[in-house]
Amino acid sequence: MKLSFFGAAHAVTGSCHCLEANGRKILIDCGLQQGRDEHDDNALDFAPGQIDYCLVTHAHIDHSGRLPLLVKEGFQGQIITTRLTAQLLSIMLRDSAHIQESERAGRDAVEPLYTVADAEAALQQLYPVEYGQVLDLCEGVRVRFTDAGHLLGSSEVELWLTEGDVERKIVFSGDLGNID
Repeated sequence: MKLSFFGAAHAVTGSCHCLEANGRKILIDCGLQQGRDEHDDNALDFAPGQIDYCLVTHAHIDHSGRLPLLVKEGFQGQIITTRLTAQLLSIMLRDSAHIQESERAGRDAVEPLYTVADAEAALQQLYPVEYGQVLDLCEGVRVRFTDAGHLLGSSEVELWLTEGDVERKIVFSGDLGNID
């Protein structure tokens, strides 16, 4: 088992973590870095075609905003999230792509990070689940999404991992709670 951090490690935004277990690579979140956080270009620091699954904690762009880029650059697996997050993603990823395209319109040699077509392609790979549903993701990996109380559809992602004689439970909280 190995855990790598590709975002939100030295800053607040751009949540993106990769868990390796049983020969599979599982991405947890794939968010855009926003504001003055650590990178300017939001490029992916890994090979998207080598990722097997992507689990998304919630629809905020700093947790989901690079999903269209992930698909554009070769990810072919399922994007697994709660049903309500999937519904919000259908709005937010299209909007984010539209902003990407319009902010770069008229600028020479500046391409958008992704397009509306890329967002549409990412949405085709969504696999919605319900809160509390236990999913056997692959050999030795089970996952469950539980309510994080942050926004509609937000979740903590619980993973139970078994490799040989080693068993672990890892929880990715995403963002928690909401005042009032």
